[in-house]
Amino acid sequence: MKLAKVGRQASLCLIGVSLLAGLPVLAGWHLAGPFGGSARAIAIDPENHNTLLAGGRDSLLFRSDNAGESWRLLPFPPGTPGTFDVLIIDPTSSGHFYAGLDAGDSTDSGVYESRDGGEHWKPLAGIRGVRIESMALAPSNARVLAAGTSKGVYLSTDGGDGWQRISAESNLEMRDITALAFDPANATVIYAGTPHLPWKSSDSGANWQPIATGLIDDSDIFSIRVDPKNPQVVFASACSGIYRSENSGELWTKLRGIPGTHRRTHVIAQDPRDSDTIFAGTTLGLFKSPDGGRSWLHLSTEQVNWMVFDPDDPRVFYLATEFAGILKSTDSGQTFAAYNRGFVNHSLTQITGSGNRLYATSIYEGRHGGVFRSIDGGLDWTLCANEEALAGRNLSNIVAAPSRQDLLFAATQDEVLKSADGGKTWSRLVIRPKVSAARPAQHFGRIRIQSLQVVQLDKLFLFAGTQSGLFRSSDGGSSWERLTASGIAGVPVQAIYAPPRGASRLAVRTAGGLFVSEDAGRNWRPAPLPGNDYYVYDIALPADRDDPILAATSRGLLQSIDGGGHWQLVTDGVPAATVNSVRFHPARSREAFLIQYGKVYQSFNGGTSWQVFPSEGLENSSAHTLWLSADIPGRMIALSAARGALVFDIDQAGAAQKTDHVISSSK
Repeated sequence: MKLAKVGRQASLCLIGVSLLAGLPVLAGWHLAGPFGGSARAIAIDPENHNTLLAGGRDSLLFRSDNAGESWRLLPFPPGTPGTFDVLIIDPTSSGHFYAGLDAGDSTDSGVYESRDGGEHWKPLAGIRGVRIESMALAPSNARVLAAGTSKGVYLSTDGGDGWQRISAESNLEMRDITALAFDPANATVIYAGTPHLPWKSSDSGANWQPIATGLIDDSDIFSIRVDPKNPQVVFASACSGIYRSENSGELWTKLRGIPGTHRRTHVIAQDPRDSDTIFAGTTLGLFKSPDGGRSWLHLSTEQVNWMVFDPDDPRVFYLATEFAGILKSTDSGQTFAAYNRGFVNHSLTQITGSGNRLYATSIYEGRHGGVFRSIDGGLDWTLCANEEALAGRNLSNIVAAPSRQDLLFAATQDEVLKSADGGKTWSRLVIRPKVSAARPAQHFGRIRIQSLQVVQLDKLFLFAGTQSGLFRSSDGGSSWERLTASGIAGVPVQAIYAPPRGASRLAVRTAGGLFVSEDAGRNWRPAPLPGNDYYVYDIALPADRDDPILAATSRGLLQSIDGGGHWQLVTDGVPAATVNSVRFHPARSREAFLIQYGKVYQSFNGGTSWQVFPSEGLENSSAHTLWLSADIPGRMIALSAARGALVFDIDQAGAAQKTDHVISSSK
């Protein structure tokens, strides 16, 4: 048997599929990718194999109506971002969904229900505010549900309308219920897994007994599976391996064959056609046993969080993976393909670009994250440099050279990287100040890099903000000079800001405040904020010195009309609350945009007054950065850590608004 090839192409730069292709961009913001990322849970409609649900981090829920070919984000009530680790579709009523949310100790934790296919959700009473770690629906009675929580086991016998805690509060061992399963023929028999071995109740939770004989002591239980054809056979996965019981959990035998490095098995499943064919989704891949667990085949290397089979064709099944999103096999696991169009749940940090080429970075995603590239202005994205290409490093900052679309600079925690081929390959740059007779070499050791910026004048200037001060290079990073101007010499530089198009202006945020330079960093002057309780998230720096400077801060938007000498809080049309990002339009003077709690505002007078900009589609997106390019002046992108790039066509929206005005005036 050949190993599975994850993805539709072996090439690292996987060709993306634009969610916007063929769709109007007039009604709101649309997810454009990069698709994929973390999928925590997946469910399939037993009555309709085309309908799938997938859940992730940041309270993201997606639905597919075409067997995973494409996904759409479902609306979910605003609240504290949490994780959906379990989803259930009612086998007796298509469109009736349950979703278990773990939002920590927040009141948003609990079981949510939708009766209209995911368009509307409500939290179920009696279990609100409790972290949901597992759920199960009784195969013999769809009205009976169990929820495994941080406080024990809860049971509902009326389809979720009412809940009762059925594990004793005094039983400290039955906290953090990590796995649940019903006997398929008897809804009164319940199995529960905990971080301290499994438990069983034969009377709907009135009494519980530990069932640990044969298991290694103190084994975290990740999943429990009861054979639907023979309920005497029960499987349990633990940190110490996979176990099988032939007598309903009274005695367990450890299954051999899976390497110890794969012992964290998150899900166990059986082929619906053959109960002796077992699948084990582990931290380091999917395994398959054709003989009841005596021997195993390694099918894929992706961490598997959950899996479901197509009810009409068990050769088809889906994996919810930690980094590769949704994977689908149509040949019983021989091969897999990524089915992520419209599904996105990455950990994106930054966006940059030059011309119509855009780049976005993600962190802690192994070979499925790193540097993503778009060559069409943000509509399609490809992964061009993963963790391996970046020498195992996560990027804290990335900037593109305005004069060369393929020239990139990026910062890790303690070094600068350079790419001359659009992010595919990278080389290391060492920040070593120039040596001269008047200024002997200084030894800085490993310098902590906190920010990068490029400025294109008669030549390219590269700036690096470090814990040891501000450095500048005029030869592409081959050599550096440490800037020693008053106010910034040796002071940790946390961020560097430049205008949207070539100019000699710069601003830096240091441990001592804001500073502005008008001559590409040779001289600096302080730009003191009104008080110490303003934390700066972003600076919009215009190329024209006569235009105001704008600062997005923790207390609202600040404006300076004298180059940073004095600031005032802007409240005309925008609330005095945290502003995440602010940007000037790269082609239209004094036009600016800001984003605040998922709502975009627009200004036509340099930030003095603001009006609400269309924000449909950004609700609860946690978008933290706005991006506009002089080469694509009609398009704006909002970057969200989990949802990726959300695209809005400014010019088409403006044209539509003008058309509406003409039509209404002619009536």
